[in-house]
Amino acid sequence: MIVSGVLLLMALLIDFSRIAAFNYKLDSMAQSSVRSVLSAYDEALYEQYGLFGRGGSSAEELLETAVSGSLGGQGSTGSSTGGVEQKRNLDMIQMSIDNKSIQPALKLGEWSVFRRQVEQEMKYKGPIDLTIELFDKFRPLAQSMEQTAGAVDTLQNAEKIFDKRQSALEKMINHVEAASVLAKETGADNLVPLSGAGTRAGTNAVDFATVAGGYSSYLGWIALDKAATAAYEAAVQAIPPPLSGVSSVLPPPPELNSVLIQQYETDAGDVAGRLLDLAAAADQHQRLVEQGVVQLKLALQEEKALEALAAKPSGSSSGNRALPGEAANGKTPDSRVAVPSIGADIADASSLLLGRPWFQEIEQDLTKQAERFRLFAADARSAGNRLEDALQQRNPALIPLLQGDVADLQERLSLYWRAYVEPGQELEQLRSKVMNADSGKELRAAEKKKAASLWKQARELLDGFNSLKAAEAELKEFQKVDQLAKGNRTYNEGLTASHEESESASEGAGGMDGDASGQRVEQNQSDVERDFAAASKPTNADEAISDSQKLGSGVLDGMAAMLAQGGERLLAAEYGARRFTSMDPRMLQTLLTGGMAQDAASELTSISNQQLEYILYGMVNPAGNLAAAYGELFALRLAIRTMEGLVESRGAGHPLLVLAMAGVYGLRQAIADIQSLAATGEAELSKYVPVRLTYLDYLRLFSLMHGSGNSQISRMIGLIEHRTGARLSEVSTGASVALQGSLPLWFLPRLTKLIGYGEALDGQVTGGRYEAISLAGWSY
Repeated sequence: MIVSGVLLLMALLIDFSRIAAFNYKLDSMAQSSVRSVLSAYDEALYEQYGLFGRGGSSAEELLETAVSGSLGGQGSTGSSTGGVEQKRNLDMIQMSIDNKSIQPALKLGEWSVFRRQVEQEMKYKGPIDLTIELFDKFRPLAQSMEQTAGAVDTLQNAEKIFDKRQSALEKMINHVEAASVLAKETGADNLVPLSGAGTRAGTNAVDFATVAGGYSSYLGWIALDKAATAAYEAAVQAIPPPLSGVSSVLPPPPELNSVLIQQYETDAGDVAGRLLDLAAAADQHQRLVEQGVVQLKLALQEEKALEALAAKPSGSSSGNRALPGEAANGKTPDSRVAVPSIGADIADASSLLLGRPWFQEIEQDLTKQAERFRLFAADARSAGNRLEDALQQRNPALIPLLQGDVADLQERLSLYWRAYVEPGQELEQLRSKVMNADSGKELRAAEKKKAASLWKQARELLDGFNSLKAAEAELKEFQKVDQLAKGNRTYNEGLTASHEESESASEGAGGMDGDASGQRVEQNQSDVERDFAAASKPTNADEAISDSQKLGSGVLDGMAAMLAQGGERLLAAEYGARRFTSMDPRMLQTLLTGGMAQDAASELTSISNQQLEYILYGMVNPAGNLAAAYGELFALRLAIRTMEGLVESRGAGHPLLVLAMAGVYGLRQAIADIQSLAATGEAELSKYVPVRLTYLDYLRLFSLMHGSGNSQISRMIGLIEHRTGARLSEVSTGASVALQGSLPLWFLPRLTKLIGYGEALDGQVTGGRYEAISLAGWSY
């Protein structure tokens, strides 16, 4: 009995040992089989793009070969239906493969899979090369570029406010000058002659002084005429009556002053009317001066805005940006590279301020001008009324009053006339104060004119791409690639929608939460894409300079953030530069130097020569992609050269003149840089950093700035599919193998089955055989 028990136990242990060996071998066979299947990859994809995808021999044949090789001479392999193909002797396990299958997984056309392979390809060599080739070159410029962006922003804002203020002040001057002209057009200097001033040529009107001085003569003429008329009438009455038939002889009538009296009254009436009319002119004069005061107050508002801008910390003084890797790596700046600091003083808007007392003084001057003419007109109205009364009353007592009115009016008019008309000293001083507030206006206008001319030249240079006319075959090639890219995007959007539906259906199950979250973040990031090519073009030099500073800041921010984070954008940018073609700028020399009216050569418009440009901008138009690339390149060169211009022009003194001169310098040098690229394929980074960058270097920078969004990834995939003929949505990068095997049980199969029910076995016992399934998955 004891011996039977021992034998039973030994038999059971033998079968258990065979089952353990069987399970181990089945698992190993599945793992080696899936690796064997994936050992066959698409060589064209790897050689051209560094990507792994299943290709070559049939996956089923490789699986069959791998399983057969693993069995060797120790078992049997079955077909997919489980039929026994061969038997082996001396096999203690006597395992057989009853069924086998393989399932592809992880398509290369999926955004997440493609990104992962790009990161694996570039994560070691990408950041190192990019740092050495680009980041180290830009490091010396980082602080000065940031200072320049802040200075240009401050100065351009200050210039807008400053020009509004000066425009309001000029309108103020126009109003007070119009008031002065109005006063002159009243002819007040002829009506009330000023001492030392003669009557203006072409005027024969009688003045008030003459009329007032002739009033006593006027009264005398009237008295004489009365006396002569009375004497004549008395003499006539004294003549005796004539004899009958004899006519009487009358004395001749006296010579009267009627003509002089009538002329005087006409002249005096005219003078009185003109004096009274000055009241209406004074009202109009007052309105003109008040309009000047309104403009002065508008200028004061702009002065306050300028004060607020000057009170803010200057953007140029905060230049603390340093690209990562300087302090962290213990690197010391190259002593041979010395980039001058822009400094805070260059963007100091306080030097443009006039000060509140200046405006108070000007307002007092305007008030004084209006008050002087108002008082003159008021006295003129009183004198006109008195003169009218004098003509009616003919009272000698009014003679001194009229003389007094003449003196008063001459004094009033003299104060106004000499200040605002001739010679107009106070008006000229007022004009000088306003002109001195913009002392560099003429020089600045001259620089603006130069900048406008240079900007026109730059626009003509960049607009030359419009002359590129692709052949129909080349346009169709662009359209085909774009259709492939759109197809990939549709494919991925469908996957995303399916994933979201399955996630919603299985809400509450935590197994997929992490992956789903990651895909949502990735999707959100890819949706936030800045389309620089679609942005509106600058319409003038000022806008071009402003936009260039934003672009320069974007490049530096992108470099700093990506290097600090080591993100996928950095790796994707370097991958694109390494694996895709870009246009050699030397091929565009004729276009960039003189235009190209004829049809462009095929090498200029073929997508094979501008793949990277298409990835960045996505235009189904060869000219559009090149124009967008060179537009950004010109803007970045303008940003760097404007920085140099600020340093070169700071001796001009006036901040806005410095800005204008820096813009001219930047535009001129940026145009020369584009021409240098077209001639030699490279251009100097800066006069202060004498290293040379190629066109491809700039495209890599723009790749950092644009990011590796879903659209760019789909365009990469479209180009790969167009060149290789593969459909990445059908190319798997992983696989899973399922092997079903079995072995016969030698001893006590029923007892082993009972133990299996106790979950001691991984498989199951069926008809005296132990059966198990092994699953194995793998990916590149």
